[in-house]
Amino acid sequence: MSASVLDTPDCLSGQKTPAKATAADSPVDRWRNRRAMAWLALLAALSFPLLSLSVDGATLSALAGPFYLFAGAVVGAYIGFATLDDRWQKPEESHA
Repeated sequence: MSASVLDTPDCLSGQKTPAKATAADSPVDRWRNRRAMAWLALLAALSFPLLSLSVDGATLSALAGPFYLFAGAVVGAYIGFATLDDRWQKPEESHA
């Protein structure tokens, strides 16, 4: 984005001041939160059987299906959208 699109007017003087850079502006930091969420879902899915072994309860075992569906959806969405993002970021190859 150009600087003129990101400029915001100052309330007191009416002059434009440059907008602050966010973590999404950096290509390195763009996927940091998504990656952390996917790792957390994966670790929770791997540690859930240990919890169900240590706690004897029918309610916990009833939650296993929806829990694994949600954790799998988070990890799968991360992998899918990371693949799409990689394809969108690569330049087109010309077939001459």
